[in-house]
Amino acid sequence: MRILLVFLFIISGGLCCAQQQKVPGKIINALTGKPLAYAKVEIGSQQQLLAKVNGQFSFSFPENEKVSIRVSYLGFKPRVFEISSKTKLPLLIQLYPSEELLNTVYLQGEENKANQIIEKVIENRERNDPYKALNGFSYKSYTKFIIDNYEDPVQITTDTTNSEIATIVNSARAYLSEKVTKHVYSQKQGEKEHIIGLSTAGFKKPVYDVLTLDLDPTSFYNTKYTIYKTNYAGPLAKNSLKNYQFKILDTLENERPAYLLYFKPKRKKVVAGLEGLIYIDTLTYGIQKTESQLIGKTNLQITENYKLNNEHSVWVLKSRDIKMRPGTGNKDISIFGGNISLGTIQRRNSLSSVFNSDPIQPNLYLDASTTNFEFKLDTTPKISYKTTSIYITDSANVKNDSFWEENRKQPFTAKDKATANYVDSIIKAKNIAHKIEVKKTMANGYYPLSFWDLELSKLIKYNNYEGLRLGFGGKTNNHFSEKFNIGGFFVYGFGDQKPKYNLNTSIFLNKETKTSLKFGYTKDIKEVASFRYLKEPRKFYLIEPRFVNINFFYNAEAYYAAITRQVTPALSGEFRFSKTDISNTRDYQFTYHDQSYSNYTISTASLALKWEPFNNYLKTPEGTITVDKKYPTFSAEIDKAFADVAGGDFNFIRTGLKIEHQIKQLDLSRTEIILEGNYATGTLPLTHTFHAYPNSSRQEAILKRFSIAGRTSFETMYYNEFYSDRLAMLHIRHQLRPIKISSFFQPEIVFISRHAIGDIKNKSAHQNIEFKSLSKGYSEFGLEINKIISGFGLSAAYRYGSYHLPTFNQNLSLKFTLNIKF
Repeated sequence: MRILLVFLFIISGGLCCAQQQKVPGKIINALTGKPLAYAKVEIGSQQQLLAKVNGQFSFSFPENEKVSIRVSYLGFKPRVFEISSKTKLPLLIQLYPSEELLNTVYLQGEENKANQIIEKVIENRERNDPYKALNGFSYKSYTKFIIDNYEDPVQITTDTTNSEIATIVNSARAYLSEKVTKHVYSQKQGEKEHIIGLSTAGFKKPVYDVLTLDLDPTSFYNTKYTIYKTNYAGPLAKNSLKNYQFKILDTLENERPAYLLYFKPKRKKVVAGLEGLIYIDTLTYGIQKTESQLIGKTNLQITENYKLNNEHSVWVLKSRDIKMRPGTGNKDISIFGGNISLGTIQRRNSLSSVFNSDPIQPNLYLDASTTNFEFKLDTTPKISYKTTSIYITDSANVKNDSFWEENRKQPFTAKDKATANYVDSIIKAKNIAHKIEVKKTMANGYYPLSFWDLELSKLIKYNNYEGLRLGFGGKTNNHFSEKFNIGGFFVYGFGDQKPKYNLNTSIFLNKETKTSLKFGYTKDIKEVASFRYLKEPRKFYLIEPRFVNINFFYNAEAYYAAITRQVTPALSGEFRFSKTDISNTRDYQFTYHDQSYSNYTISTASLALKWEPFNNYLKTPEGTITVDKKYPTFSAEIDKAFADVAGGDFNFIRTGLKIEHQIKQLDLSRTEIILEGNYATGTLPLTHTFHAYPNSSRQEAILKRFSIAGRTSFETMYYNEFYSDRLAMLHIRHQLRPIKISSFFQPEIVFISRHAIGDIKNKSAHQNIEFKSLSKGYSEFGLEINKIISGFGLSAAYRYGSYHLPTFNQNLSLKFTLNIKF
């Protein structure tokens, strides 16, 4: 009997659930057909909701009953309907503008009224925003971050520049992490984060690179509202009325009364913007709540809740929830530094996508929810890690259950536990940790093969001197030893018919400060008058445009020893001593003290520094990672050559200083400025002077000079045309915002201006070679149209000024451009 009752109970429960009728609908302007964002829908007398930004809504009611709904929107005539199970679905509700309401004084000044409220909000930021009102404060946060693939039946794709998140999602199709952070803020030092607890399903050690994704957006008050490394115009920034339209939807009488304002972008094609609702406190003009979203091929929704701290009269952020779901719109949404559309996760125009052959899996969604707690306001917190913005220690990854029970401010549900187990099994089964290692290694120009990282740039090259250059190179990795590595290469040039080789080792003295000893031996060729900063970041090029056309090299057999150290996260240095035996490949002679040298020895001590003071850094037990690269950056080096030390023939000093700066705008345009100066004194052979990175061969016809343009090279300057011992260069590149013709065709127009000035002493000491100085100043103007087809584009440059040549063809350069992200 008991079994029968249970069975009847289950059946009756199922019938009860089946009697609920779901009603989807959409609200539009009857005259224009456009959706009415956030229109109010009142269901009976008990329930009310707001339509989404696209006018859509849905609710449920008992199937055998009737229900009355009232739909209203400011400036439109409200409509009342009675619906039942016989009503045709989905509902399409058309509202007509009300001329009577539109003619009232209130509605005529509606936009002005909304703008007045926004101006009041901006005016009162100084007392409502704790970042402006207080000297300092601290608080804790709990964040749960989930990417999963078994909820929504649509595929999601991201064109992402972050290889770690792409690998996790594309290979594992799931990711789950929890994080507890202590935040401290002071007016002098800004905000710092100390991650005190971190749990990542499936990984023994944290995936530190994922922590650099900037999951938490910046403030609505800021000029740029940044989410997943993508910038949108701040809805409450000082210039918000230039970028957004605002409209009053309602006045809410809750615990604290609020204006309900709808906002949407005013210049969609120019500036990226959000769309949504802001709840503004009617008494203080502080933010009570925000609901913003972007609807396209995915649906990105961000909800923020604030609470007034009565003691200090500031509004603090209590919680933030970010959801990404499949959408139905026709535009991509920018996230993780790229665009999300339908398909699979890959990096468009990126070499790593070639190696990512995992099959497409559907149904991805993302949730990132944060709860803030334990606020301590108007204090001056002690900040011990001043040079990094995020700090994490080993202990953060080994917290016990009691720690998580104490600090979890959101339920960790049975579904979360199931997801964690699922993620753990998938990551182990698919060896995701190794795939992340592969992509990180490839980003630096290597491919891991067991204990050996193969150096991709050594496999094949071509230049006018060596012809085809084939070889093999690389270094051992941590699978071989975590205390040292051994590396080298062997290449052969079929043009000069000579082998080149290298053997080197690095001994790691301190992982945290990246202190290491380096020793090496190299026999190779080098370009005459080239100057490479020892601390320049390693750059991997599949094709090196200038290298192909270089024809003036010298043979260098070098022994070197060096020590490197990261002094602070922003400052790294290297001290190196080297001895280089040089033989020239041409009939070049350097005359010094009535003696001619074609072969000579240079013994040099070098000090190189790289300073990036404005970057944000993540400090981990394994070292420091750049969270956000900011400009300007500085590179400096001084080389001192000694005569009679280790067989050295000459005394000289060479110095170099390079300043790089970028200005990025919200409309995706940007300006890049590079200023570089080189100066040398002493006895300087031509091999150790400076050139301005020329990139044009001496062919008469323009098309015979057709090659690939470089980023910082002078495209109209001929190889071996100028040499200097004092040189200054200025490069200015201004890229306009991309022209969005289609989702796949978005060319970029770049205007370029390059200038160089220099001189050389004792020009007569350099025999059997003709060249000029740059004492009159060199100038060229360029235009690039990039990404016409995939990463390919076209470049044109024209030489003008003091070194302008007689014919038009001699001054003009036409070339390909190649922009492929790795």
